[in-house]
Order: sequence, then C-alpha cells, then structure tokens
Amino acid sequence: MNFLAHLKLSGDHEKIMLGNFIADHIRGNKIHHFPQEIIDGIMLHRKIDYYTDHHPAFIQTRTRLHKKYHKYAGVVADIFYDHFLARNWDDYAEISLSHFTSYSYGILLRNYTILPRKTKQILPFIIMQNWLASYGKFDGLSRAFDMMARRAKNKSNMEFAVDDLQADYDLYKADFERFFPDIAAFCEKELAILFPEEEWVSKNRIIKTAKLELIIKERETEKNKIEELARRKLVKERAKRIKDKEKSLGKERKVKEKIDAKKEKDVKDKTKLKKNSVTQVKRKAVLTKAKKAPKVIAKKTISKRKQIEKAASEAKEKTYSRIKAINEYTDKSLEALKEASKDYIKRLRTSKYK
Repeated sequence: MNFLAHLKLSGDHEKIMLGNFIADHIRGNKIHHFPQEIIDGIMLHRKIDYYTDHHPAFIQTRTRLHKKYHKYAGVVADIFYDHFLARNWDDYAEISLSHFTSYSYGILLRNYTILPRKTKQILPFIIMQNWLASYGKFDGLSRAFDMMARRAKNKSNMEFAVDDLQADYDLYKADFERFFPDIAAFCEKELAILFPEEEWVSKNRIIKTAKLELIIKERETEKNKIEELARRKLVKERAKRIKDKEKSLGKERKVKEKIDAKKEKDVKDKTKLKKNSVTQVKRKAVLTKAKKAPKVIAKKTISKRKQIEKAASEAKEKTYSRIKAINEYTDKSLEALKEASKDYIKRLRTSKYK
C-alpha cells in the first residue's frame, strides 16, 4: 500500500515506476508478457520489500506495532512511512509533491491497457482521492486505514492506527528518517546496474543532492558523536579501572598493614602472655600458699590447743589425784587422831589419876 515510496524509489524512469507500482498485483513469475523495463521495475519492487523487511529501523517499527496489529503490522508500517515521505517530501525531492503525483498518475493512465486487473479496479479511487498525497494528512490516513479495516478478512484494528501514530509520532518518524536514506542508496545502486550510462546518472538519483549532502553530514556528525562518546566512555572506563586498581592496591596495602599489625600484636601478646603466665603461676602459687596458710595455722593452733587441753586435763587429773590423796591422807589422819583421842580418853578414864 505504500505506493508513493515505491514510485519515488524508481528514480526518473517511467517503465520502472510502472513496474514498481503494479508489482503487488502480480503473482509469482507471471511477468514475462511485460516489457523488460517493467519487469525490472517489478523485480526492484520485490528487492525493496525484502530490503525493507530486514532493515533494523523497519523491524523496530513493525515490532512496536505487532502486539496490536499482528500480521497487519507490516502494512501499517508501510503506510506510516508513506505518511512521513509525503509530509516531508520537500526534504527529499527536487520537484513538488503535487507535480510528482500528477506525473505518476499520467504514467498509469497512459499505460492503462497493460495494467493488471486489480490495479485497474483501484486506480480510479487512487486518483480521485489522491492517495499518493493524502497520506501526508491524518484525515487521508484515517480514510485509508478505515477502508482497509473493512476489507480485511480478519480483525485488523487498523481503524486505530492513526491514534497510535499520533501517540508515538516522534518514534516512528525517527525510524523512517533512519530507514529512507538507506533504502534510497540501495535503489540508486540497483538503478545504476540497470542504467549504468553517464546520461542516466541524474535519473537514477532518489534523494535530491542538497538533502543527501545534509543527510551524509548529519550521519557523519552522528558517527563522530558516537565515536566521541565511545572514546569518552573508553577513557572513563580506563580511568575507572586505574582508580579501582589503586583502590584495590590500597585495600591490599591496608589488609597487609592490618596483618602485619596483627602479627606484631600477636607477638607482643604472646610475650606478654608468657610473662603473665609466669607471673600468674607465681601469683597462683602465692595465692595457693596464702589459701593454704590459714588452714596450716588453724591446724597448728588446733594441735597446740589440743596439747594444752591435754596438758591441762592431765594437770587437772594430777591435781584431783593429789587432792584425793591429800583428802584420803587427811581422812586417815583424822581417823587415826580420833582413835588416838579415844584411846587417850579411855586411858585417862582408866588411869589411877582419875
């Protein structure tokens, strides 16, 4: 459906434009009844489609649309690209869009008799509704998408395509601006193969010289910018690596210092511990001795007390024995004295001196 782009990519060759325009309405190899230049145009169309389907920018556009439009995503993307080409036509072409569309319609009408049946059916609508130029406006896009949505066999959602385009307009435009200079350069090379003569060089040109120079300059600027960013990134990464290395060395140095300090501390601690061990042993011995001393003293005291008590007990027993002996002696003496007294009294009584 992107008729404008295919006509533009045909250069200034009438038969190539004609073949490029009708290619979607011809199946397989049913092309041999056409003149060679029309066949070349049909083959160029197919090469354009293949190149487009494999271009990163177009893949990005189609991928963005695929979730909603599925198998129709490529058709929607084609029409989006025709919109950007029509909208920014003066950036790419030497002649105005109105002159180009009139010229293209004239070619189709002049060759009406050899057009495929399907092309003949839609050509009146294309010319009356000015499809080639109408895609440049949102109203024209809406009409085209509504018509295709009605004709689609399955639910296509293409009636919502303009809303999606407006929502992410800058993204799709950026994709197109990346894509179109590349496809133009590709077609110029293909046309140069078909028409290598010097007089055809200007007819093989797709994008006007001024715009092409600007694109080349912009791409060169972008390339330089990317290289500069890459260089800065590389410098930054190198600086980071050096910094990280220094940081790592610093950490290793600190770790080594800590290890050395720990070793030195361990040596000091061992020496101190050794000294403390000796001191501890001595202190322990002293403490043990000190702990034992009261017990020894207590034992000695108890022993002496027992000896004293024993001596006192023995002295007490001796004293009691002596007192007992004295008492017994005294008792005996008193008894003897009593007896003697009795005997004396008795003698006195019996004495002649009575």
